[in-house]
Amino acid sequence: MRDADDSEIAPNAKRHALAEAFDQETDPLAEYEEQFEKIEVDPFELFKTDVLASRDISQRTRTGYDRVFRQWKRFMAGIGRHPACPHHTHISRFARYELDEKGNQPQTVKEKLRKLRDAYSYWQADPSFPHPDEYRPFDLALSTTAFREPESKDFPHISLAALREQLAQVTHVRNLAIIGLQLKLGLRATELCNLTLAEIDVDHPAIADHYATLGADPRLTDYRNVVYITHERDGNKSRRPRLLPLDAETRYLLCQWLLVRPDADHPWVFLSLSRHEQLGKQDVNDIWKTAFHPDYAETNQHRAVTSHYGRHFFTTYWEVHQDLHRELVQYLRGDTPGEQSIDDRATIDEYLHTYYEDISDRYRADIFELEVC
Repeated sequence: MRDADDSEIAPNAKRHALAEAFDQETDPLAEYEEQFEKIEVDPFELFKTDVLASRDISQRTRTGYDRVFRQWKRFMAGIGRHPACPHHTHISRFARYELDEKGNQPQTVKEKLRKLRDAYSYWQADPSFPHPDEYRPFDLALSTTAFREPESKDFPHISLAALREQLAQVTHVRNLAIIGLQLKLGLRATELCNLTLAEIDVDHPAIADHYATLGADPRLTDYRNVVYITHERDGNKSRRPRLLPLDAETRYLLCQWLLVRPDADHPWVFLSLSRHEQLGKQDVNDIWKTAFHPDYAETNQHRAVTSHYGRHFFTTYWEVHQDLHRELVQYLRGDTPGEQSIDDRATIDEYLHTYYEDISDRYRADIFELEVC
């Protein structure tokens, strides 16, 4: 019988053969997992205290690290592995989850892995940790994961008149409010799901009397008919909080929903209809699909209209049709430069500041009407 050709040996078998030949471990951190579980020390907190706190970096960058660490810990808990003891295959699975399930762009996922690698490199450098210098799982995952750019398709062109016709067929007040707010405020689906009653102020005495926490966030104290979008909640990708105006039509959509919203013990503005729990991103996408498909489902030429379309329509309206200054559009969208790692230098955007007062009057004067009132 001939010897097996090298190409016929599975990569894992080859890896194990090499490890055995050179007395190496293929999963060198597995043996430390039990000890990490027993001790009441969070390795990520040590990194934040020793590294992030000592560097001249912005609070927004630190918040970005916090967000990535929370996401990584949740993912690793789901597969039953301590987050400080990863194998490179765990990291690759996390990357694929971020790319395929959450729909993040390749550059966003790479930046998350770099942030996690910063913490891992700190553990390697500190003699208190058992992480070997020769095992660099984040480098390995970054080099072996296929970060494919998504297929480039444009959304279909939908005129404002056609959009109004489509929305006229949406009969449920919650679904209409969700679509309307995303179109008129450019909200991400996750931002909409994370919106709480305390973060909206609407001039409606009956609703204010019914919802004790309505508009209670202290950042709304000096404002009326506004919504506050925080940057400190999981899923809210912006690192910049923002106040957005609520025009008469948007307030109408919100009030129609709040008048019939279930009296559930949850802070979220929008709830599921069955279990009265917080909505998720997929729930919002399903609402859009129900409203716009099959008319605007995916084709060979165009992307399917889903919740992300609202953000595109909103941006195109202000930047193309209204010629609003780029920095003001960035404020409305909650955009900031790409997330920084601790070695990145500040860009000029860090020194540009835009405020609610810069956009409020212009927004209220020129925002489009969906004619849903």
